[in-house]
Amino acid sequence: MSHKAVSWALEQRHLKPGPWIVLIQLADRHNKDTLQCDPDQKLIAADCNMSRATVNRHLEDLEHTGLIRRIPRVNPRTNKALSTFYILGLNFDNPPEVEFAVSQNETRKPKGQKENKGASRVSNCDTAPSLKNADSRVSKIAIPESQIETQTLVNKPVREHCAADAPHNPEFDFDGFMAEFSAAYPRMGLPEATEDALRAALGEGADPAEILAGARAYAVEQDGNAPRYMKLSENWIAEKRWRQHVTAPKAQADQSEVLAYWAKEILEAKPHMHGRVSPSMARECLSAGLVTEQDCRQVGVSL
Repeated sequence: MSHKAVSWALEQRHLKPGPWIVLIQLADRHNKDTLQCDPDQKLIAADCNMSRATVNRHLEDLEHTGLIRRIPRVNPRTNKALSTFYILGLNFDNPPEVEFAVSQNETRKPKGQKENKGASRVSNCDTAPSLKNADSRVSKIAIPESQIETQTLVNKPVREHCAADAPHNPEFDFDGFMAEFSAAYPRMGLPEATEDALRAALGEGADPAEILAGARAYAVEQDGNAPRYMKLSENWIAEKRWRQHVTAPKAQADQSEVLAYWAKEILEAKPHMHGRVSPSMARECLSAGLVTEQDCRQVGVSL
């Protein structure tokens, strides 16, 4: 753990909740001496209580914002993808040396390895993430060819599971909503199952504000209870339990009913009504033909 890296990440308060959480978790796994930061994405997802698809989207946002660089790596012997190496913004001026880094589908060799002169370079390879799949493990940003020795690599980018987007307003910040829900709900289950359940609920027309309000109310209701007595988040959402905590708005009384009530009180001229009927209400009852001026004077109303 690097206290300097974590402090730097905590200062990035301009970020939305989701990307900020991911950045803080990356910084927490940063080595202050070697500048190494290459946690497995499963660990990041578990630390952030998010699905891997959501973590991928946040990592792309952080990269486009200029706070991190993602360096894909591949084992040259097996051609299998290694965990991505992350360079944090505070190390951009003095970036660490990354072994087995992929650049244009070429991999960097470790020190001391002999170059394979018979190997040809793979050229004109498009390693940019597919627009149809934002979860490609190959990043647009990699170490330039001029800085590394290369050998041929024929390997397709590893594609990761991505939950289908639920139909909702394209301007709606689902990742921020997911982060808020995770912080509010008292017993989170599987991140991917929870995300899928939330997307399904939104797709059916559920109000995000009602879901969050329900989650907070459920947390208050379950305060002090053991987790085993609480619903797992994905089950709570699937059963639409938030509806039990949504307070139905009170119907506004009909104006005619209001006037009829006060007119009755005026006409009965009860002693306790003296001084309780406002002049404006009395005038409205008078205009509606429900009372007379004399009726109003009897309850002490001066018109």
